[in-house]
Parts: sequence; C-alpha cells; structure tokens
Amino acid sequence: MKINTTVLSIQPLEGTNQFIVLMSIGTEREQFTFTIEQPNQEAFVVVGGDIRFGKFFRFNQHIAIEVSKLVGEIYQGKSVEFPADVGDFGTPEEAIAQQNPWQKQPENVA
Repeated sequence: MKINTTVLSIQPLEGTNQFIVLMSIGTEREQFTFTIEQPNQEAFVVVGGDIRFGKFFRFNQHIAIEVSKLVGEIYQGKSVEFPADVGDFGTPEEAIAQQNPWQKQPENVA
C-alpha cells in the first residue's frame, strides 16, 4: 500500500545552515532537520537530512531525493509552493520489488 507523501513547509533555523522540514506521510506528520554544507566555498552545496530522516526513508530514496532538492531550492532563494508532493511512501517489500536487478552484460564481446 503506497502512502502519499508531502512537504508542508521548509523553514530556515536563523543563524545556522539548518532547515526544519515538516512533512505529511499519509495522515501522520513528521519533522526532520536538514543541513546545508558548502565544501571549501565550492560552487555546489551538499544537502543532508538528519539520521532519523535517512532511516525513515531508506527504502524510499525517491522521496529523500525530492525533499533534498526542495531544501536546496529554498537555500538558493527560489520560490517553492507548499504543500509539495514528493511521491508515494512504500513498504520495504514494495520498494525492493520495484528495484531493477542489474542486467548481466555479455562477456568477451569483441
């Protein structure tokens, strides 16, 4: 059974490089903390969720990616409309069933 997952808000923690993300997973509400890092003043940033976020979405990486993108957009000052749908939350069994097995490549192709 897949459960609709939505980001309700993303709020910066003043004076930090952290953001509070409020999400709706079905009828439940969850809050996670994200951190933005900019290694050695590079042009790119690294967006990371807290440990609980990583564990919560370990079998639903498609959601983790979408939430991270939204946090990055907020950090960059872009406008994001909330609530933002980020996909369907599935059970570990559903997530594993959706994974594509590696295709075996032919050996010694000349």
